[in-house]
Amino acid sequence: MLRKCTDEDISDEECEKVIDPFYENYDNYLEEYVVPEVIAFYITSSFYRNAMWEATFKQHFNSAFDTFNLICKNYNK
Repeated sequence: MLRKCTDEDISDEECEKVIDPFYENYDNYLEEYVVPEVIAFYITSSFYRNAMWEATFKQHFNSAFDTFNLICKNYNK
């Protein structure tokens, strides 16, 4: 269902019951499926193209993760 666009503000109830769960679901999908694949590709590609400088794994991870505008909820994942 498409919601109609209005000039009214979103109510707190609508935000809690509709908008917040949508973004939580979206963030979970990114964290579970997209982010690990992109980070693995980033690290692998930089290694094979000789574009990787000496650093810790966490530094390489954070460099790759910075391409996303997210907060990492589960670093170990």
